[in-house]
Amino acid sequence: MSVFSLNKNEFRPHDQPFVFKRVPETIYDMSLRLAADLPGSRRLRMHVDSNDEEKLLIYPYYQNTLLKLLQEDPEVSVAARKKVLRQTAEAIQELHSKDWIHIDIKPDNILVNWTCDEEGTKTITDVALGDFNIAWECPTNAVIIGPHAVGNHMWRSPEAQTGRGMSKASDIFSFGLVCIYTLGQEDAILINKDSEVVKKSMYPEQRVLLRHFTFFGPPNERLLNRIDDEDWTKVLEKMNELAEADLEERPFMSFEVWGQLLGSEAQKMISETTKIDPRARSTIDEILAHPWWQESV
Repeated sequence: MSVFSLNKNEFRPHDQPFVFKRVPETIYDMSLRLAADLPGSRRLRMHVDSNDEEKLLIYPYYQNTLLKLLQEDPEVSVAARKKVLRQTAEAIQELHSKDWIHIDIKPDNILVNWTCDEEGTKTITDVALGDFNIAWECPTNAVIIGPHAVGNHMWRSPEAQTGRGMSKASDIFSFGLVCIYTLGQEDAILINKDSEVVKKSMYPEQRVLLRHFTFFGPPNERLLNRIDDEDWTKVLEKMNELAEADLEERPFMSFEVWGQLLGSEAQKMISETTKIDPRARSTIDEILAHPWWQESV
């Protein structure tokens, strides 16, 4: 058993459970920079202590992820789901306010604690956005051009599927998808639920692009200019051709149609997050100011 000293000596194993995580040096250094930029964060799961020699980060323990919570208890109330989404949006706001982007926002990176009454009804007590392994520093109006796509393909924005032109708006798109999933329309997000998409012979990333163009509209010149890659432009245009054909056969696949199931204000808010053109998406501050949050459930 190895013995090591901690940087802050804030680790108290008898007070509450913790998670130990050894990480590569690049992620360790990035985690230290992120924590320095966001001291005392309310909504981000930051490490509470560390060890430089072991590249060890110690995190507070959470009962589960949002993904597992909804899988194990589909009866979680709308109010509880909305609270998780609100606090996740506040986490994104914290990140963006310091010019960081997450790039991998998805239900398995949203951590939750709750209490449960005698009837089995869960009350959400704490929510945090975690896993910053691929987070980037990204000032407002800046874009990131990477060598390849990053994050989970199911939750990526169109530009993130290409690895080109990523920005704060990319997090916004992913958050919109998380909202759709959390509010009960998981079949719309999970491509394996759509037999028409599954039977097409293409890469998973292409299936997701097809799905998003069908739901939210075609790629426009502003998106193509931001990506600025001839090969990817051809892929996006091909996926759009298939999406247009799909809509002719299944017009109900447009988010303008099935998004009504979420309620009028929720549909309006999510529509502002899932615009195909990144520059047309709302900022996280605008999302948090949307009237939907004030609606009673």
